[in-house]
Amino acid sequence: MSSFEQTNYNTHVLHLNNDFEIRRELNNIKADKKAYDILIQKMSFLHIKLEQVDTRAANMLKQHLRAIGGEAVISKEAYSFTERTTDVLLTASKETFRLLIKKLISLPYGLSKIAKELEKSLFSNYGLISFHNKVMDFRYKTYIMGTLKFDKAYKAPNYSNDKLLEKTDELIKAGVNIINICEETGGSDSIKTSESEKEKLGHLLPLINSIKTKYRDMFISIETDKSTIAKEAIDCGADIIIEVIPLKYNNQMATLISQKKCPIVLMNSSSFYNQPPRPINSVSDVIREIQSNISFAISQGIDKEKIIVEPGIGMGRSKRDNLLLLKQLASFKYLNIPILVGLSKNTLLGESINGKMKKTDISSITANTMAIINGANIIKVDDVEQAITMKSIIDTIRNIDEEI
Repeated sequence: MSSFEQTNYNTHVLHLNNDFEIRRELNNIKADKKAYDILIQKMSFLHIKLEQVDTRAANMLKQHLRAIGGEAVISKEAYSFTERTTDVLLTASKETFRLLIKKLISLPYGLSKIAKELEKSLFSNYGLISFHNKVMDFRYKTYIMGTLKFDKAYKAPNYSNDKLLEKTDELIKAGVNIINICEETGGSDSIKTSESEKEKLGHLLPLINSIKTKYRDMFISIETDKSTIAKEAIDCGADIIIEVIPLKYNNQMATLISQKKCPIVLMNSSSFYNQPPRPINSVSDVIREIQSNISFAISQGIDKEKIIVEPGIGMGRSKRDNLLLLKQLASFKYLNIPILVGLSKNTLLGESINGKMKKTDISSITANTMAIINGANIIKVDDVEQAITMKSIIDTIRNIDEEI
């Protein structure tokens, strides 16, 4: 046998999900580090969907992408120009998409706008959110949110802020990064100030002030649909507003967030005001809704750099749709906006194990692990200690690649 012949080259497939994993394998084979950035662009393959594209543009897009090594799929009617618009599915490396953008930028039929949208989706970065002289850095860290159920505690006969402060101490000692105070929510008719809200604020604001005084660097979020409570909470030192109904139904809240320049979580609910949830045919359905919510927020003067999105896992959706969102959560990363996911011991997780376990601790940790791996930047949890351990392991594994 020739010295150049081998009986086994150990040929095998590598599943490289992101730039970090590609970088690691380049390092393993001792590739030239000066070429890493170029190589990663060529080795990162993506699938991109465009909706309602002019048929003429779709055919031109297909031809240009195929000519440089990518692939584009359009409807069969679009090939024969028997319909005016078509959805388009594109597949190529990042480098190929970069070349495509240059080709499209001066072409007609909306292709120049498509080029700009592609560039915005693929080559813009997010990573930092700052407010009240504090910074959240999502580039290398997953944030854990622990909840104080103020709505339930406030109604209890033996209610006191001391008990909530004790719970706060427990959460922070366990390692949470954000304390979420869940204020009772209602419909849009509850937005006006009432005597009960004023009374509630008399307890809520001292709680926020106590947390802020004792834990100066801790982020505090308020989960509410009432602009009056949100305003007082932000003025008292809260950092983030979690809006539980679409902003287009709550103009007062939109105006407030625009004025205060504070971070806001836009929650995507499929069952708002008791409307039946719409089945998901594709994750594109949810992305479309979220993009609409983001566009509305920006149109109201809210800074995109201060927006966080919650895809609405749970929220009245079917078991199948919830699990689909969790499985394809990585698709939301290209919105270039931080993602919050709330998976606790809820109905979704109980249904997923079909009643085979009385407790859902394991299912909660498993689902949250999947969420982080698939792109969640913040997870809202009940089992804080277990979640902290889980996310620490994931962050450690991820950040090993940063040493290369």
